[in-house]
Amino acid sequence: MDTTQIDSSGRSGVSISRIGLGGYELGPEPGEEPGVARAARVIQTAIESDINWLDTSENYLETRNESLIGAALAEIDREFLIASKVAPGAGVTGGGSGFRGEQVHQACRDSLRRLGREQIDVYFLHWPDRSGVPLEETWGAMAELADAGLVRAIGMSNYELEDVERCHASRAVDVVQIGLNMIDYLDYRLYVARCGELRIPVTIYEPLASGILSGKTLEQVRAVWTGPWVESPFYKRLLGPGMAERSFAVADGIRPIAEKLGATVAQVSIAWVLHQPGVTAAIAGSRNGSHTRENAEAAILDLTDVAGELEQLIPLGPTFAPDH
Repeated sequence: MDTTQIDSSGRSGVSISRIGLGGYELGPEPGEEPGVARAARVIQTAIESDINWLDTSENYLETRNESLIGAALAEIDREFLIASKVAPGAGVTGGGSGFRGEQVHQACRDSLRRLGREQIDVYFLHWPDRSGVPLEETWGAMAELADAGLVRAIGMSNYELEDVERCHASRAVDVVQIGLNMIDYLDYRLYVARCGELRIPVTIYEPLASGILSGKTLEQVRAVWTGPWVESPFYKRLLGPGMAERSFAVADGIRPIAEKLGATVAQVSIAWVLHQPGVTAAIAGSRNGSHTRENAEAAILDLTDVAGELEQLIPLGPTFAPDH
């Protein structure tokens, strides 16, 4: 699988594969013992499939995702790149150090300890602070981490384009992370294209819309969404009354196209994301090694002959519902 330099200046020296392994799905979920051996097997499969990086955050599962990944990586005698994030607050899944300069520095050191690393390859701001911490202070702290050699590349996740451009003018934004798939975050296509013009690489999360575009049935997808998640904006937007039918109209429309290509629905969905102007890589997570291998193969899927058919499916989705 081809790799791409994570920043246009080449300063960081980080090159990532077009598919990244989503770390969140490796767990451990609440009440679950960390599956270190299982996570190590999935990471090993990713490596064998030419995936060379993994995405996590201090926010994932109250910092336990980083700890699990660190333990799993200790069992693997191969180089593997790590992207992690500092969060401004706990959010839904806990773990958020805050965005004051000293908090960002401490968060990075804590993540390094949990991951068992001396350096984080890519370090993101997870989402914008709403408490009044100046962005200049936070981004300045990220630059200090890079200058100190604790991180190799710095990025921004879930930020508006004007904030990205503002930070990029003072210290280069090496990479941006944002959501995009065939049924959600579609407004971000212009955002991603603009980052491409600025030569800022973009990594995409949710290419499979949390499983909706993976070939699963509606019942299988809904079974995963329990507790507070059912009240989340994501659930209501894609799986709420009247929206689920539209989401699966797109998913079902992908199926015959995938069959024509000799591919899976998931592979076509990921490949669509990778074909969008400005996209550098897509993140796909799974606890299943065969799914990880399958997702990796999406990087070489040619959609040239079906691009028009896929575009015709998009207006069927929930983004285009009359009352959206």
